[in-house]
Amino acid sequence: MPEPGEICGPVRMCVICRRRFAKAELSRHVLTPEGTLIIDETQKSPGRGFYLCPDPACGRRFEKYRPGTRQRGRRARAAAGRSKGAIWQK
Repeated sequence: MPEPGEICGPVRMCVICRRRFAKAELSRHVLTPEGTLIIDETQKSPGRGFYLCPDPACGRRFEKYRPGTRQRGRRARAAAGRSKGAIWQK
């Protein structure tokens, strides 16, 4: 028997507020090969899923959300030789 306030079933985290919710409470968005975010109504589309809670404040912040931008920035710095490892190799 679950404790009061405990979430039953699959648990996912909102990418904006980082709170945990039951998967059924969140909307799933998927990044297409073209780089746009689409709503995954079936919750089964292939690709990296981004979960968003029903909070209107999270919805407003999610409009500006650009997944993968931080990762590309790290690769660009590493390619330019400005990674942390390059500093210590001198």
